Amino acid sequence: MKKYRKYEEGFTLIEVMASIVILAIVSLVLMSYFSDSLSYAKTNANKTVMVNLARNALVYTEKQDFDTWKTYFQSNSTVDSRKCESISNCSLYATLVEQPQVLAAVLNPIVNGVQYRVAIQYQKNLLPTATSSSTTGTAKAQESTYLLPIQISVHGPEEKAGQVGTIVEGYITDEKIR
Repeated sequence: MKKYRKYEEGFTLIEVMASIVILAIVSLVLMSYFSDSLSYAKTNANKTVMVNLARNALVYTEKQDFDTWKTYFQSNSTVDSRKCESISNCSLYATLVEQPQVLAAVLNPIVNGVQYRVAIQYQKNLLPTATSSSTTGTAKAQESTYLLPIQISVHGPEEKAGQVGTIVEGYITDEKIR
């Protein structure tokens, strides 16, 4: 028996402790990587939701009466969710749409239990200016009578934590050219 014990080898306590420390350091690095990637994925998912909500609002405005929106934007520049938080509170925009409750739902959507705020802003500065000396200026001026440039911004609850909302730009086109 003594013969076999003499050649028996194993790990010392120091070697075992060193391997545990190395394993702990590697696992901490991997855990921080997965934590960061989870946070990044959540941010991207939220951004995707906000882009889809902005596109939804853009499609909704495109389906409305062009002349009504054009008249509204001549005196106002924004359709804001804070002025239309509920159906009863949405009377300010009653002249824009036939069903204010739908507009209230578009401007204040709740997705997965998260409240978002949508604002539609008229961008008058994007309208082409007509120049009398060129024919392309006249064509651009005619184009502007059929297009309303708008910017739709969506803001979520994470903005307080330093994240910004999403902005989508588009045009409301007149039914005559659709």
